[in-house]
Amino acid sequence: RESRPRRGPCPPPTSRPLAGGEGIAWWWRVVAMGGSASQEIGGVRVFKVSPGSPAQEAGLEVFFDFILEVNGTKIDPSCQQVFAEKIQESENAPAKMTVFNTRAHSTREVSVTPRKWVGNGLLGATVRYDMVDPAENHGIRVLEVFPNSPAAHAGLVPFQDFLLGTAQAVFHDIDELVEVVTANINQRMQVYVYNTDSESVREVVLVPNNEWGGEGCIGCDIGTGLLHRIPAPRRPPGANPGVSTGEGPVPGLPPPVYPPGVTPQQAPAPAVPLQGAPPVPGVP
Repeated sequence: RESRPRRGPCPPPTSRPLAGGEGIAWWWRVVAMGGSASQEIGGVRVFKVSPGSPAQEAGLEVFFDFILEVNGTKIDPSCQQVFAEKIQESENAPAKMTVFNTRAHSTREVSVTPRKWVGNGLLGATVRYDMVDPAENHGIRVLEVFPNSPAAHAGLVPFQDFLLGTAQAVFHDIDELVEVVTANINQRMQVYVYNTDSESVREVVLVPNNEWGGEGCIGCDIGTGLLHRIPAPRRPPGANPGVSTGEGPVPGLPPPVYPPGVTPQQAPAPAVPLQGAPPVPGVP
């Protein structure tokens, strides 16, 4: 189902209830369709991968990768500590993981060697148990960014960027984005963003507020639905992304496809936070 593009949060407080309060925990999402539960995949979701870590060397992808098995043992929601135990048992030895990627809708085998390295943990990754419906839309597409808005200060790129979520919550739909943003008015929040040009995930700092001078508290138009889905990957999941300089295509990738009427010269370069941007009122 296609949704109309709409202005980003925040809606008027009386416009509609937020997704919170419906008894849905962010780490355990159960969806009912037509009175029967939809088919979902459960596993350990990768929320963050540290540079230079064993997880990065193995090619684990933030947000899109779900670890279903470790050395043949399935990750069960009733016994989630099994994952940590299997990783500890495999210290300094290869561990075989079965990983489902929601971006490519495919499963692959990943070999990783948990070990002590310069960072924290044996993997260097932040993971939590989560569930996903492969048929659902992933991410919320940024359609337009208004000047001097919180979205502009965060460096969001129209048409190329998708808002995925935070380290605590996944944006399964616009309601969940509204809930998180509304709870963080005038506060700095780190948001994971997927860029279709570089095919990479980055963290941006977004400060939603109502004093920036325009509509909405993040200052961008957003959309979901069939016309705003993350496109099929141009490289297989787990392949280390090339480094984009913002001046030409990413090494090893075919040219990106731009929206109708948008040329490569018109499309913004991969985002960087604006330098010297005025401070947001009420935020230290």
